[in-house]
Amino acid sequence: MLEIDLNFVVIFILVWILVLVLARVFFRPILSLREKRKKILSDNEKAYRQALKEYEDHLNQVENRLKEARQESQSIRQKIVSEAMARKSRLTLDIQNEVQGQVEDVRKQLLDEVEKLKTQLNWQADDLARKLEEKLLQ
Repeated sequence: MLEIDLNFVVIFILVWILVLVLARVFFRPILSLREKRKKILSDNEKAYRQALKEYEDHLNQVENRLKEARQESQSIRQKIVSEAMARKSRLTLDIQNEVQGQVEDVRKQLLDEVEKLKTQLNWQADDLARKLEEKLLQ
């Protein structure tokens, strides 16, 4: 059978002392350092996600403001276009009225001129008729 001698017991105790010493001196600091790194990584990941969320929120706000600004500029553009069209219509009507007034004035002037010319023609026709009559009678 197997005999347990004193060397085995001493080596067994030394191995356990070595395990305890290594655990306290070597493994605990490494494990605590590993836990600190995990905590730092976890905190960094949380900060990254928070920053990403804030960035997305800010981006959404900017996009909404841009959309509102585009809508506002579109409405301002429509307003300016409609005002320009109304002004164009008013100007067109004013010009048409002015042109009609001028046409009426010119028509009156032409009628007056035609009347004067008719009167002159009648006088000249009468004068020519008298002269012709005198020549024929002579």
